[in-house]
Amino acid sequence: MPYAERNLPLSAALVACLGLFGLERPVSAEELRIPGVDTGSDILRALALAYDGRSRGELVLVPPASGTASALAEVIAGRAAFARIDRPLSPEERAAGLVARAIFTLPVLVLAHPDLNRPGLGADDLAAILDGRIVNWSGLGGPRLPIRLVSRDGPPDDASARRWARAARQAELVALVRRHPGTLGLSMMRPDPQDEPLILPIGGLEPRHPLYPRRVEMALAYRPEHRTPAFDAFLAFLASARAADLVAAYGGNLSGP
Repeated sequence: MPYAERNLPLSAALVACLGLFGLERPVSAEELRIPGVDTGSDILRALALAYDGRSRGELVLVPPASGTASALAEVIAGRAAFARIDRPLSPEERAAGLVARAIFTLPVLVLAHPDLNRPGLGADDLAAILDGRIVNWSGLGGPRLPIRLVSRDGPPDDASARRWARAARQAELVALVRRHPGTLGLSMMRPDPQDEPLILPIGGLEPRHPLYPRRVEMALAYRPEHRTPAFDAFLAFLASARAADLVAAYGGNLSGP
């Protein structure tokens, strides 16, 4: 990935900080705050930086992760324009007046120790690993070695915590995969180039393939009655070719309108 693209999240963070301290900020700026989950936040910050609304007094802020429930509560209360989420809205959240607009999808990368000597996993094999039907590599014709899982989010609510570990940072996730041959790492952040050989194809497809079977969809949740011209302008930008190119540079795919 080109140096400029790899540093877009840092640049976006600097712009957000400058805005928070009132530097280079129009006096009558309309702030569009987007609290929410950590997933895809680096891409959303880069999109906020690329958006050209500052000349019109519009400022898009992507604060540090605060979780889905907290972000949705801010939107319902009118303290934030959008909430960034990586799951569907519940019936109760829809009943509270929230709607969701899909913005992009990210491949869930699967990282494995090179000593496993596996060219990839079938989509059904991965599903069986994740739901606990396969817990040892011997079940896939591999060594008698327990399968451990590590992700930035930790175990799903319905998973056995004994099989899962949480990594606070991408580097920690990669280190755990390298240190423990039976471990699979699940990540939505592309590793450094020297770690990319750890990425397994799924169903014979590389993560950049549009039919890659394991993806997560990012969306913005909002209340329609809170829409403003700035609000609509930012949504329109998220459907633009410029936004699509930027999301693709991070390994994602822009969602359809």
